[in-house]
Amino acid sequence: MRPESTSVVLRADLQALAQEFDAETAALRFIGKRVAPIFESAVADGQYPIMNRETFKKPVNTNRAEDGSYNRIVGEFGSGSYNCEDHGLEYRIDDRRRRRYARFFDAEKAATRILRYQMLMSHERRVAAAYAAGGFTNTNVATAWTTTATAAPLDDIATGINAICDACGCAQEELSIIIPRVDFTEMLQTTQVIDKLKYTYPGIQPALLRPAQVASMLQIKQVIIASGAYDTTEEGIAETMAMIWTAGVMYIALFCEEKEDLEVPSAARTIVWTADAPELPVVESFREDKTRSDIVRMRDDTDEVMIGEADLFVYKLTNT
Repeated sequence: MRPESTSVVLRADLQALAQEFDAETAALRFIGKRVAPIFESAVADGQYPIMNRETFKKPVNTNRAEDGSYNRIVGEFGSGSYNCEDHGLEYRIDDRRRRRYARFFDAEKAATRILRYQMLMSHERRVAAAYAAGGFTNTNVATAWTTTATAAPLDDIATGINAICDACGCAQEELSIIIPRVDFTEMLQTTQVIDKLKYTYPGIQPALLRPAQVASMLQIKQVIIASGAYDTTEEGIAETMAMIWTAGVMYIALFCEEKEDLEVPSAARTIVWTADAPELPVVESFREDKTRSDIVRMRDDTDEVMIGEADLFVYKLTNT
């Protein structure tokens, strides 16, 4: 999208830096785009299809009739609505401050990284909130994973995997797990997992086990560690850190790939209005002579929505 003013310049160089930051740094902290893959929309608001269980579970007659005709079916879809909102931040780079610290860092690059981190954290919080409000059934684990001797996380997860596979007909290898960092650590310390490792990955210490190895052990697509955190207090007050994804709650879910059609089954999507934000993120800059500063602006236009009936593509495991 072209800037609305001739004084505003699209910054492809800073956009590339922000996207590089996504891939190399932020991906380790924020999982929003992985668990709510992007779908590009030409309109700012509208409806999206919600898959009903009948689409997956009801068998139909496929025999050809005596008159030569075939049985006709119509896929059953509900609908949900989305309304993309403009999200953005600006960073003011004072002329004097830029010159003063020029030998230490590039002010525009530093501003871009700070803005991108904040934008991703905001998106992460919106995605986590969408999952928390998803209306999923809370299924408590049999024994809290902190009870390392008797907890059975592999059994708890297997129950959830079977529930999702039965609900929507997907294969186990298509599923992913969203698990908070602390729960992942606790799971690896249980006796059941340690005993499993002796035969699956002999010689590897549980604490050194990587998410990809756990995914292989569980025979699923991926294990996604939720590790994002933020300071809940106002500026000037001693910090109080909180996890974005609630500890003790994990999700077993089905995800599509980024930019696939909405008809492709997926637990959640980030809908991007491309008329206002054709690339993620949009990075612009302009001059503000009044304050003797350059302004770097970063923005996107999105809505984060859950797709599918509750418990169709997501199994919520609690009290882990």
